[in-house]
Amino acid sequence: MIRCSLPVRAFVASLFWLASAGLAASHPDIAVTARVLFDVKAGRLVAVAESLAIDEASSRRMIARFDANGDGVFDPAERAVMRRALTGDLGGPRFFAELSADGQRVALGMPGAFDATVANGIVTIVFGFRLKEPVAVAGRKIELMVRDRDYTAAVAFATDRPALVRGGEGCTVSREMRPTDAYFGGLIVPEAVVLACR
Repeated sequence: MIRCSLPVRAFVASLFWLASAGLAASHPDIAVTARVLFDVKAGRLVAVAESLAIDEASSRRMIARFDANGDGVFDPAERAVMRRALTGDLGGPRFFAELSADGQRVALGMPGAFDATVANGIVTIVFGFRLKEPVAVAGRKIELMVRDRDYTAAVAFATDRPALVRGGEGCTVSREMRPTDAYFGGLIVPEAVVLACR
C-alpha cells in the first residue's frame, strides 16, 4: 500500500514523471500510462484528476496536430484548442475514468480542469473532475478504473506511484485486478486503484 499526501503546488508537477509508455499490445492504436489523484477534504472525496501519458508515436501525431507554431510547447491558445478537441473525442468514453464507491458508480461529469505538456517527446494530458456531490470516504471502498472499453487505447496504471492522495489523513491507496470487469471480449482485465480511509 502507498500512503502519500502532496501540497497543491506540487500536484501538477508530480503528474509529469512519466517516460514513454512501453505497453505490449497488438490491437490498440494508442498506449496510455495513467496516474490519478484523489482530493480529499473534511473526510470527503471532492475531486479526482487523471494524468494520461501518451506513447511516443501517438505523441508525435498529437504534437503535429496541436502545436500550431511548432515550438514543442503547448501554449494557452493551443491548449484551448486541444481541450475542445479532446473533450469531444474522449467525452463519449467518459475520459476512460470510472469511479465507484462501495460498488456504486459515481458520476464524474465533464472535466473542470485541463492541462497538456510535452516532455522528452511524450505528451501528458491532465483532466480534473470536481464531484457534484462529494463522497464520504471513511470506512468505504473508493475505486477508480481507467480503461478504454473499445480498446482503441491500451490504458494501464503507471507501475511507479500510480496514485496520490491530497488531504485525507489516514487514507491509503492500493491496486487490484478486476477480472469481473474484463472487456474486449473478456481478453483485457482492468486494474483499479483503490482508496481506503479510516
